[in-house]
Amino acid sequence: MGLELRQLRVVRAIADEGGLTAAARRLGMAQPSVTQTLARAERAVGGVLFRRGARGAAPTALGEVVVAHARTVLDAVERMTAAAARHREDDWPAAVRIGCAPGLLVAHLSVAVPLVAGSDVQITTATGAAGHVAALAAGRAEAALVTRFLAPGAARPPVAEVHGEGTLRGAVVAVEPLFVGVSDRHRLAARAEADLAELAGERWCLPPGADDGLGARLAEACRRAGHPVAVRVAEYAAALTLAREGRAVLPMMPGSRTGPGLVLLPLRGEPLTMETVLHWRSDGPLSEEWIRSLWEHLVRAQRDIIEAAPAYRAWLADHPHWRTTPPGPAALHRPCG
Repeated sequence: MGLELRQLRVVRAIADEGGLTAAARRLGMAQPSVTQTLARAERAVGGVLFRRGARGAAPTALGEVVVAHARTVLDAVERMTAAAARHREDDWPAAVRIGCAPGLLVAHLSVAVPLVAGSDVQITTATGAAGHVAALAAGRAEAALVTRFLAPGAARPPVAEVHGEGTLRGAVVAVEPLFVGVSDRHRLAARAEADLAELAGERWCLPPGADDGLGARLAEACRRAGHPVAVRVAEYAAALTLAREGRAVLPMMPGSRTGPGLVLLPLRGEPLTMETVLHWRSDGPLSEEWIRSLWEHLVRAQRDIIEAAPAYRAWLADHPHWRTTPPGPAALHRPCG
């Protein structure tokens, strides 16, 4: 007896989510059905695929082999299905156009979109969110992957309210704490984390021209910490040089690879967070099923690639309450609740 696609989807979901309950929620199945499907898959391959414990389900050696092949098979099936749908639908774009703010997930789109859509992808990268959203609303793009920054306690209004577009929809891919890039000679460089107040008097580097709210959120967070913020505008490469030389500090994504001379310093209490959102138009050519599949690929890349960075992995281990990714595509996600 061979493995069925349903069983492969369950095996992949358990591996992605780390447990049967979360896998059931992601697949829209009852947990007993997930348990039964897993049992049938294990009978088909002749061995145990996951070891279950208090911390969830971890793949066995056999499970790792099956999970890897399940991903390959399901990716191929999804690509075939998308390609067939594209040939049936005259309005499907020859290349899916996506506008992106700079971020660690952008590179993955060049792999994920052709895999999901069965077509080429055209990616436009620029700082800020407004231009990408405007292009999406005007039909010059099919999707957008953008970021916005929030301070503790700040409301997260739905995407349509933020951009005033009734047909614009959004699904949160990740909510992450921002770290600070400091010189490895900085007085706080050896600390596991620091209070934002301990960075009083530092000069912060921010990118030029961004409208994503980072400058305003940084100023607000510093005000709450009891000190004003001093900002220097610099392109990213120049900002990295200034930080390595100890002449500035800069907010950085926790999954960043820093290179020599620079240290990622986590901030106690997560005073700054970054939200990554996938946008599309409800009246556009991309179906809900297609969007969900792309969202799942992005979430998987977030977990398997970005969160594998040593500093981020260590921080997540020390903050088990934090849930970077939501259980399913949704316009709002609270990582701690």
